[in-house]
Amino acid sequence: MKKSIGLILLLASGLLAAREAKEIRVAAGETRSSAINAFNARLEISGKVDESVFLLGGSLRLEGEVTGDVICIAARVDIGGQAVIGRDLIVIGGQLRKAEPSRVGGEVYNIRTREDLKKIARSLLPFLPDSQGFTFFKVIKIFFWLILSLLALAIFPTAVGQAASALAEAPLAHLWRGILALLAFLLLLFAFLLLSFVLIGIPLLIVLMAAYFLLLIFGRTAVFYFIGERISRSLRLKASALSFIILGIALYALLKFVPYAGPLLLVLMDLFALGIGASTILRRKKSLT
Repeated sequence: MKKSIGLILLLASGLLAAREAKEIRVAAGETRSSAINAFNARLEISGKVDESVFLLGGSLRLEGEVTGDVICIAARVDIGGQAVIGRDLIVIGGQLRKAEPSRVGGEVYNIRTREDLKKIARSLLPFLPDSQGFTFFKVIKIFFWLILSLLALAIFPTAVGQAASALAEAPLAHLWRGILALLAFLLLLFAFLLLSFVLIGIPLLIVLMAAYFLLLIFGRTAVFYFIGERISRSLRLKASALSFIILGIALYALLKFVPYAGPLLLVLMDLFALGIGASTILRRKKSLT
């Protein structure tokens, strides 16, 4: 319980730190090499951001260049005529004004249109699409999940082992729970996005995304553990829980570079992850009652 409270406090402190950064400016002629992640801030970008921009609440005025994605949730977004976005422009639950001369290298997602709702359902959830091939961003994401999985294993070693064992006993049941958990997440997400137009949905969005992310971290850790354990058994290796995670991550990394079948298997892994995370929560509640 204390560890869970610690995670919540850590998340809250990060949100408060983001709240203090009310205004972020990148002046004309200036280049910022790091990504911008802001909450309830006013972004003015006339120069170049050699990374991605993520904004939750607040406003963005872009007259310069962003080489990565621009992702804005419940924010006012104004894309000027000289603006250049290297990858996708994603605006969810906010207002978008985009001048015609501006250039977007990827797709433009706007939740106000029915077609873009279909695009988001297909490609943005439960994770953003990866490009094929060997990219620095993709390698960073692999190491990111390795660190998070090792951290989850260190905090909840017994729970992760039990979850992996439960997955082995009833894989189909966990797959169905994962599908139901994803559907519930989507329904709540769209409901809170609608509420975000009157601001009341923004705190709910934050809580929902944090809960989903924590659930996915634990679930993926259990799936990596399960895969690593099966690989060790088939190769007759005497491996530890740490080795199970590393082997599972290795397969996860390999799938990211496999065309066609790789993305489908990754989606399947995430459904199992959501299912095992939801099952663990249900078992905890049942044991408490």
